[in-house]
Amino acid sequence: MEPLKSGDSHAPALLTNLEVMELLQERVAIREAASSSDGNNNKLPSFQARDWIEQTVFDYLNSSPAGSSEVKLDDMHKLVKTLRREPSTTTAATTDADNDVKLDESSDVVQGYGLTTAETLQVLNHLPTSLVELHLLIEDLEKRIPEEEKQMEFLRLLSQYSGRDVEEAAGDEEEEEEEETNDMEE
Repeated sequence: MEPLKSGDSHAPALLTNLEVMELLQERVAIREAASSSDGNNNKLPSFQARDWIEQTVFDYLNSSPAGSSEVKLDDMHKLVKTLRREPSTTTAATTDADNDVKLDESSDVVQGYGLTTAETLQVLNHLPTSLVELHLLIEDLEKRIPEEEKQMEFLRLLSQYSGRDVEEAAGDEEEEEEEETNDMEE
């Protein structure tokens, strides 16, 4: 089997857990169809080990966030483009040269997040639902996306694709508890 390559760099292609799951699912289905049509369940020992490994990896990935989400491979391309697109640094309205259309920050233009390839892969594999998880996956998040509201928007975007609920920031709850404690002391 030839290693997968991406582009001219000849670096191996990076696969998400969802892509690996789909590949393993196809392999298991083909194998089961072939064994049921042959009626021969006696496998060579080397193939039994391979089959066990593939099934074990598939079961693990199926129990991971990628396996328990509603993300479809068809939707993933659009999500990856959004995650990798550089964030807009201009605050004024700009003009698109091709269409002569003004794009404003308040419009529904999807802003990017400027993630690296590795960060994008980790986000797609783990599908974070809280700010803590997001900070663990993206290097220097507080510098790259300084506003907490933008970070929550990022989580909500992932939630739209994955179907997993976002855990709201705990900072608001802590402030309320602190205010209540101060009121009680007075």
